[in-house]
Parts: sequence; C-alpha cells; structure tokens
Amino acid sequence: MKILVYPHDLDLGGSQTNAIELAAAISRLGHECIVFGSRGDLCARIDELGLEFIESPEPGRRPSLRVARAIREIVVDRGIDIVHGYEWPPGLEAAIATEPIPDAASVCTVMSMAVAPFLPKWMPLVVGTQQISAVEQGKGRIPVNLIEPPVDLEHNTPLDPDDVAAFRAKWGLDERPLLVCVSRLVPDLKAEGIFTAIEATAELADSSPFQLLIVGDGRSRAEMERAAAHADARSGRKSIVFTGALEDPRAAYAAADIVLGMGGSALRSLAFGKPLIVQGEKGFFRTLSTESVDVFRWQGWYGIGADDTDRVARLCEELKPLLTDETLRDELGRFGRSVVEEFTLESAARRQLAIYRDAWIARAEQKRRRGATIASFLGYGSYYVRRKWAGLRGTRRTDDFNAVPVAGSDEERDSKRRVAPSAEGPIVYFPGVAWEDVAGTDRQLVTELSRDRKVIWVDPPQSPFRRRVRAVPAVSYPRPNVVRLRGATVPANQRPLLRTIADSRCARVAEEFCKRRGIAPYAVVCASSSPMLALTEKLPGTKVYYATDDFVAAGVLWGVSQRYLDASREANLRAADLVLAVTPELGRHLQRTSRASRWLPNGADLEGVAERAQPARDVRLTAPVAGVIGQFNARIDLSMLEEVQRAGISLLLVGPQRFHSSEAADTFARLIRLPGVQWVDGVPRGELPAYLARIDVGLTPYADTMFNRRSYPLKTVEYLAAGLPVVATDVATTKGLDGRFVRVAQTPATFASLVLEFLAEKPDRAEIQRSVANAAWSSRAEQLLTWLEEETRR
Repeated sequence: MKILVYPHDLDLGGSQTNAIELAAAISRLGHECIVFGSRGDLCARIDELGLEFIESPEPGRRPSLRVARAIREIVVDRGIDIVHGYEWPPGLEAAIATEPIPDAASVCTVMSMAVAPFLPKWMPLVVGTQQISAVEQGKGRIPVNLIEPPVDLEHNTPLDPDDVAAFRAKWGLDERPLLVCVSRLVPDLKAEGIFTAIEATAELADSSPFQLLIVGDGRSRAEMERAAAHADARSGRKSIVFTGALEDPRAAYAAADIVLGMGGSALRSLAFGKPLIVQGEKGFFRTLSTESVDVFRWQGWYGIGADDTDRVARLCEELKPLLTDETLRDELGRFGRSVVEEFTLESAARRQLAIYRDAWIARAEQKRRRGATIASFLGYGSYYVRRKWAGLRGTRRTDDFNAVPVAGSDEERDSKRRVAPSAEGPIVYFPGVAWEDVAGTDRQLVTELSRDRKVIWVDPPQSPFRRRVRAVPAVSYPRPNVVRLRGATVPANQRPLLRTIADSRCARVAEEFCKRRGIAPYAVVCASSSPMLALTEKLPGTKVYYATDDFVAAGVLWGVSQRYLDASREANLRAADLVLAVTPELGRHLQRTSRASRWLPNGADLEGVAERAQPARDVRLTAPVAGVIGQFNARIDLSMLEEVQRAGISLLLVGPQRFHSSEAADTFARLIRLPGVQWVDGVPRGELPAYLARIDVGLTPYADTMFNRRSYPLKTVEYLAAGLPVVATDVATTKGLDGRFVRVAQTPATFASLVLEFLAEKPDRAEIQRSVANAAWSSRAEQLLTWLEEETRR
C-alpha cells in the first residue's frame, strides 16, 4: 500500500512522534509511507528514519482547502491508497482531499483527550484510550479502533552510563533523586501538573528533597520559570532545571529516578524501567502499579481528580514513598517495563495496517454517505461560529478538545433488573442461528448448559416461505432440558422496517411463553446481532450479552446494514448486566464502563473430533497433507495457502466458498486447480472427523483485518482436539493455547516453513489432545454459570 501520513504539525509532541514512528514501522513491513506537513523540529527524526517528506503549503485557517488540494494532487500523482490525518484538522483535510478519488480512502487518528464531534461519522477513527473508543461507539460512530500511544522499544532503550552521567553533569544535577517531566509547556492539559511539581519541590525540601527536570518548551515556559524561581527561593537551593525542547529526550528519561507524565511521554518513560506517576487535571496524580494499571488501560495515561484544592498534597503523597525507597522504585520500574511491552511499535504498526486495509476495502461505501458528510461540515460551521464568539468574549481555549477531556466522565451503570432472578428459573437464550443450522457456538454451549439447567432457545426471525421453518412447531423439545421456541416468521426480515417488526415479535414470543407458563428466568442471554436484551426488559433475570463475533464488522460479510447492527449492539450493551466476548480483543472493544468485559472463548467438541475416524476415501492427495476445514470467504488469506502449495505440501480444503469479490473467487478457483490441492465442498459436521484424519497439520490462515483480530477461530481448537498441530497467521488470538502445538506467522514464507517444521517434528497426537482438555464446551458452560451466580449475588 501507499500511505500519506499527515501529522497536525511537526514540532515536538506525542501525537506527531507517534505518526512518524508508526509510518517508519509500516514502511519496514513493505509498504510505502510518505510524511506530509509543515516543517518543524521532527523533520530531523523523519530523515533519521529514512522517510520521504513532502512539505505542505501554509495552511492559514484550518481546515484548509489549499492543503486539501495539495493532498489531492499527491494522491493522484503518486497513486496513494490511504491519507492518514492525525488530529481533527488534518482529518477533515484528508476527507476533503479523498472524497472525489474512488481509489483512495482517508483515516483519522485523534490522540487528544476528546474527539471533535464534527469529524465525519463514516471516517475510520483511531483513538488513544479505551474510554474514548467506548464514548465514540456509543455516539453511533462505527469504524472506531484503539491504538494506545506506541513505544519504539528498540529506539527507547537504556543508555550507556557514561552518556547518562554526562547529561546529568551538563544540567547540573546532583545526588538528590531526580523527578523528570517531558512535556509541551502549554496551558491546556499540561500546565497544572507541572506547576504542582514545581510547588512540591519546595514543600518536600526539608523532609524528602528532590530535583525536578522539566524538558520541553511552549507558551507557559516563562510563567513556569517564575514559579520555579519562587520555589527555589522557598527551599533555599536550586532544585528545578529547564532544558528547553530536546530533539532526543532519551537521556532525560534514562537519568530519571521517577517520571511524571501523561500519554505517550508516560509510556515512553516505562521503556527505561522508571517508576511513573501519571498526571492529569484537577489534582489527579497516581503511581502506576498492579493496583492502578487497569484504570490506565481504561481511561488512558491521564486522569481527572475531584478538585485541585489539595493538588500539591496529593502529588507529595505519591512522591514520598518513591523518594525514600530505592527498592520500591526498582520494583515499580520493572513492572512498568513489563506493561510497556504491550504497546510495542511493531504490534501497533501491524494493527494500523489492518485498519488501512479495512478502510480501503470500505472506501466506496464511505463515499456514498453524503448525509454524514454534510452533517460533518454543518457541525464544523457551528463549532467555528461558537469559537469566534468565545474569542470575542475572551474565553476561547487554545486546544478545545484537550480542554474538555472524556476521562472522568465514566459512570458505572446500575443494574436494569426490576425483578430478582429466580434461582430455579431457566436460561432464556437468543442465538444467532436456528437450532438446525450449523452446530456452532450457540448450540454447543446450550447443549452443555442444559445438563445443569433448563434452557429456552428462541430461534431468530426467519422467513415463513422457507419449507423447513413451516415444519417446525411453535414449541418443541430438541433435547432433554431444552425448549425450542420458533421465532417470528416475517418475510424479507432483513429489510429495515420488517427487521424491526421481526425482532419485536421474536422478543414477544419469549415473553408470552414465560408468562403463560409462569416462568421467571434465571438469566436472559443474547448471542444474537439483534437487540434482544433491550426488547425483553420485562423478563426478570440477569441480562447477558455474549458477543461471539464483532457483529458490526461482520455486516460487510453478511450484507446487513452496519448502522442497524451498531444500534442493536449498543442497545444490548446498555441493557446488559454482564458482557461476555469470545476474545479479549473483542471484550475491550465492547467495554463501555470501567468494569471490564469477561472472556468466554469458543470451546471444542472434544469427544466428537477426538475419535480417530476412518480416513475419508474421496481424498486423493499424497501424504503429508496440510488442511483447512471451514468456510472460504474474505476472512481467509489465500496467499498463505498458495505458499504452502508452492512448498510442495499437499493441501486439503474442506468447506463451502462464499467470496463476494470476483478477484478473490478467481484466486480461489486458480488455487484449487493447482497440483496437490483438493477442495471438498461443505460436508455434514458428523463427517468432519474423517477429513481431519487425512490431515497432518491444521491451518488457520486468517487475513489481517480488525474483524479477524477480534475473532476466536473455532477450527484451531478443533484441530488440536483432533491431535493436529496448527499453523496460524498472527491475527486471531491464540491466548490459552499451548505454544508447542500452535505456531503463528506474519508472512506466507514463514507460514509455509512452520508447516514444514511440524511435518518434520511429528508431535505426539495424544499430547496435543491433552493440551486442550480444559477447552471443552462443558468447561465454558461451567464458567458461564459461575459468573451468573456471582452476578446474582452482586
């Protein structure tokens, strides 16, 4: 891909540093990245990383049509696929520039503490905190993704002790513990914490003396220097040093004993193994520790206190133990280093690349949303008028969206339950498929739940013109302890108005059945893309939303409106007492309050696939054989399979193919015509063990998209249950699986070589099967029942 990266400016700062370093990391992955913008201090870093730089015209008032025209010319001349604007002015300019170009898409990253509400709702948005992601999704913005400020751990490494000593000597630093703050010295967001640190040097001068090193520059520097002179006079010695802006602040981090910071600066300090106090506003100061880390994962590396009346006392309270206990500093420094390894530049670059791919695929759909584009520019017009009026009144803020942050606005939701759940009542379960459809997550889980508790299964809405639907009675009993209710039968039930009617009727089927039988449910579980929790508020019981996939992202594959799917999901999340997700990644994406979602992964039918069946007789391939069992669609990276075939390995493909693009369908058709490749169309589930018996290595070749990153491939667990080692792309989670038997690859060449490794090693099938003994569906059902019991007590 060709990407034009456009930071909001190129002066020293976190957002623009992230933009440049991510561009360089994506370039190393084989893509062309060009940086566009006004010249600034970071141009030296751009040159150091070997990136091409194109200077923008002087923007004047922003968003600038002059800049948008310049971007459009570059896009056309250079064949740019993605224009990536950082912060809202470049985001709007990128949207204007790419609107008339059919083969280009725009993406916007906002690392400010709130998102400008007039950014187009269709525009793929990247934010820096989980809380902001939740707020924006709750407002109906669909393409929202989270990338916390990444850290280049290769660049930000501990320095030579002699270099650190020279730095300390240069700035007159003595033997006292050193508190370092690397920041822009500006009024909004940053200034309060720095002024507080300056006052703290005088407050602790007698009991716990320390030096404060302030690295950075900005409009507030002169005022801060006056405050520092006053503090030094109070303490009777020089304690505060200003270095100004440093092109390379690594020596400052390395020299620190403690770091005070927020956002990207805070995370970069962790790479040096330093204890961190996160600063915010209204007196917020909190040390990173095992107790506080989840708070920062949710709200970002920033916070808002109750008020700022005792802000100096609060910072001193955090500083004192760190200033006096070197062992504690070492311990927290090591912990911080382990935390920052979650935010590596390489993993962020691969995630960013997946977002680019999704944006490019959806580019045509984005350009059709004229209404959202018009609403965006009307919103900007309103913002511009309000800002002008604030300027006339003398109340205008320099940085509106950092001045009104999202952090601190979180509210825990109270339970929506009006009637206490019946301890003996059944579980009402709204699945995504009908009972007789593929026996996937819903049916497997309900089968195991029914061994301990009655379950009422409510089929999703279906058309009455389907013969098999007419054959199903309104109430049936497909297995012991399971009551099946035939859902609403509405023709064309995927059309907007009829879909709403069908969903409401489906909810009424469950409510009326429970009312007629005098049933008070223990729980209501929705594993559907329809808003069933919101529509069954009259039913008692714990309300559980179980996301077995990213249903909104799946709309592209299903041909269902993403706006409907998004509205349904948000309604379910608002109504839920307990949110479950099939992967941790999806769970984070669905988290809407500081209370984390629970991870309930797919299980496996261990008994069904573990038995060695007679090998399928219709397979004509020569051993050894690598194989894929499942559906073949846009989720599959066919280049991985092509490389396996080129490596001389027989390839067995079992499952239906449903490609929406003619290009992908043609690629699949070419693949199955190659020598050593055999495709078997969909087969009944009961026959799968016979095909698994013909495979030596199972393959999970998922394409790198955000939808796949949030999925849990059931096929991986089932391969292991059949005793097969697995090679997968490094996309979907493999958390909880034994790394001896599951290996991941990022490139086709590595993918094929890992298959060859397993074929040479021939790991023991019985040992592989034992590695997933705890992944049975019975374990998943037991976990769900445990959480329901906890929720009932809560």
